[in-house]
Amino acid sequence: MPGRTEAKVSDMARAKKIVIADDNREMCDLVQDIFSENGYEVDCVHNGYELMSYLENNSPSVIILDLMMPEKDGISVLGSLKQLSPYSRIIIYTGYQEYEKSVYARAVDRFLVKGKSIEELIEAVDELAVA
Repeated sequence: MPGRTEAKVSDMARAKKIVIADDNREMCDLVQDIFSENGYEVDCVHNGYELMSYLENNSPSVIILDLMMPEKDGISVLGSLKQLSPYSRIIIYTGYQEYEKSVYARAVDRFLVKGKSIEELIEAVDELAVA
C-alpha cells in the first residue's frame, strides 16, 4: 500500500516543521538556530501577511506567533490560522503578558511570555510537534 507510506512520510515531515511569525529578526534567528540544532525544519516570517502567504503552501506542525507585528499582526491572523492550516498547533509567544488571560490565549494551544525561560518554548514545541 504505497499510499500509507506516503502519508506516514508526510506526517513525519510535518511533525518536525515549525514556522516563527515575529517581526523581531534577532528573536527569529535565535529561535530558528535553537530548533534547527534540535532537528526541526524552521522558517521565519515577519508579519501576518507573510504568515498567511506561507501557510498557503506549507503545513507546519507548530506555528510560533507573536501578537504585535507591523502591517498585519498576530491578533489579526489568529482567526484565520485554523482555516489555513487546520492541523498546526499554535503557540503565542509574545512580550505582552496582559494577554495571558485573554480570548487570544484561550484560542491557542500555548501562551508563553517572551523574556522567561526559552526552555518553556522548547518544551512546548517538543510536546505539540508530536501531538
